[in-house]
Amino acid sequence: MRSIIITIALTPAVSYNSLMACDLYQLRAFFVTAKTLNFTETAKKLFVTQPAVSQAIKKLEESLGCELFIKRGKQQALTENGILLYQACEDIFYRLDRTEESIRRNAKDFLGVVRLGATVEFGNHVLVKNMKKFMDEHDNIHTDLIFSHELIPLLLSDELDIVVDCRDVSDRRLDKRPLFREKYVVVASPEYLRTRPIQKPKDLEACRVISLDKDGTWWERFFLALPEPERPALANMIEINHVRGIIAGAHAGMGIGLVPRYCVIRELARRELQDVFPKITLLEDHFFIYQKKNKAGLEKHKILLDYLLNIKPVEFGTT
Repeated sequence: MRSIIITIALTPAVSYNSLMACDLYQLRAFFVTAKTLNFTETAKKLFVTQPAVSQAIKKLEESLGCELFIKRGKQQALTENGILLYQACEDIFYRLDRTEESIRRNAKDFLGVVRLGATVEFGNHVLVKNMKKFMDEHDNIHTDLIFSHELIPLLLSDELDIVVDCRDVSDRRLDKRPLFREKYVVVASPEYLRTRPIQKPKDLEACRVISLDKDGTWWERFFLALPEPERPALANMIEINHVRGIIAGAHAGMGIGLVPRYCVIRELARRELQDVFPKITLLEDHFFIYQKKNKAGLEKHKILLDYLLNIKPVEFGTT
């Protein structure tokens, strides 16, 4: 079936009945283009040619009697009517997903695919281990895992369905649930500490300190946990732009690193690394689960969300 009846409240300038029959493929092409604002990118996502996308949107504009996109410099932008149609399409495709899911559930069939996003370190160190059980218990939900440092834009463009992120984002389109508090630890190898006995934070001034960035912003959660007179001036800062690299550098005796505790639970247990300041409570990050509100009712989302929220804190490395 190629057509679907939709109701769209367009602007008063459009002098035709808002109840109309629209080609579903044309709507899909418009919907994806409205998110990418790039015809070539839309073609890649829909596995068609760029002229096919352009033609589909042109026919849709002709049937509606209005422009949906406008050029602003070199960029595409949605017109006022384009924004209204985009909002309607969000509801349309969400309803189609819900309907398909209901049909599959009634048939005790496959519920669909969920693309779960997470930060790189959390994904590699924690999520992969915990998701095996979910996949074993819910083989009617196919789950893909995508790790990235830029998750929210991918979620808003529907390239991801649910994300676990440490960024605190407020957006009316998003459903946000707190997951866990991320603890940090200052670590060094036993060999490094044997040659440089460290008793207090000021002692770091004589050490090589490994940071995710050269200006030391990464260490702010350590500095801010200390009274100002006790904060060290870190002069010998080594930049390694990946947490796993910081861990490897500390393990090799390169210097002292600051990392999320869940990343080094094994190394701490084996005493390959040591907690340099076990009595100092560092500032914590908060991890949240995000999904778009208009998809929160999908059964596959509910099942995965419930599973993530019920993982024990110790499995996240937070105790």
